[in-house]
Formats: sequence, structure tokens, C-alpha cells
Amino acid sequence: MAFRFSLEAVLRFRQNVERVEEAALTRIVQEIAGVQLEFQRINAQQESLRAQLERDLKRILPAIELMELAEQEAWLRAGAEALRIRLQELEAKRLEQLGIYQKAQQGRQILSEVRKRQQNSYEIDQRRREQKTLDEIFLARQERE
Repeated sequence: MAFRFSLEAVLRFRQNVERVEEAALTRIVQEIAGVQLEFQRINAQQESLRAQLERDLKRILPAIELMELAEQEAWLRAGAEALRIRLQELEAKRLEQLGIYQKAQQGRQILSEVRKRQQNSYEIDQRRREQKTLDEIFLARQERE
């Protein structure tokens, strides 16, 4: 008779829940990485714009060009600030999802451990029964001889 874990369906359910929560956490982490890349891109644009502004201030420029550079800088600053806020939101979301994932993982681990212990116990009992049968066969042969 093969080992049957009475809570196998519950274990499979917990494994699925864990996978779903892990996938949700992965999506959030990927989104954070994307926002961080965008933030780095904007920072690079800001640095480039500042360097251009420093070069342009050394020569005579029409006011319209200076205003345009100032508008670009303000736009980049606003974009960077929006991304900073988005990163904070995503980090809070990541921490929340991490807690959910860890709870799902813990639930699955507990059931996995119970299954493992029950299976070990079953295998020990199975070996004992087999040994008992072998001992009985041996004794029966000894009695016939």
C-alpha cells in the first residue's frame, strides 16, 4: 500500500497560493526595477541639461533659449519627483506583498513538514512490517526443519 497524505489537496492549494504570491512579488520587484531605470534615465538627462546650461551660460544666449532650458529642467525635476513618489509607493507595496508571500510560504512549509514526517513514519512502519513478515517466514522455516 502506497503512502497517502490526507492533506495532499490542502498542500497543493498552499503551494499554488505560494506561487501566486511569489509571482505578485516578482511583478512588483520588476516594476520597481523599471521605475528605477526610468529614474536613472531622468537623472542622466538632468546632468546633461545642467552641463549644457553651464556651457551655454558662458556664451551669450537669447532669453528664449534660457527659458526653454529652464522649462526642460523643471519638467525633468517634476518627472523625477513623480518617480520618487512612485518608488516609495512600490516599496510599500513590495513590503506588504513580501509579508503576504512569507505567510503563504510558511503555511506551505508547515504542511510540507507534516507530510514529510508522516511519510517517514509510514516508511518506518512499512519496513517494520516487512521485517516482521521476513522474521515470521524465517521462524516458520526453522520450525519445519
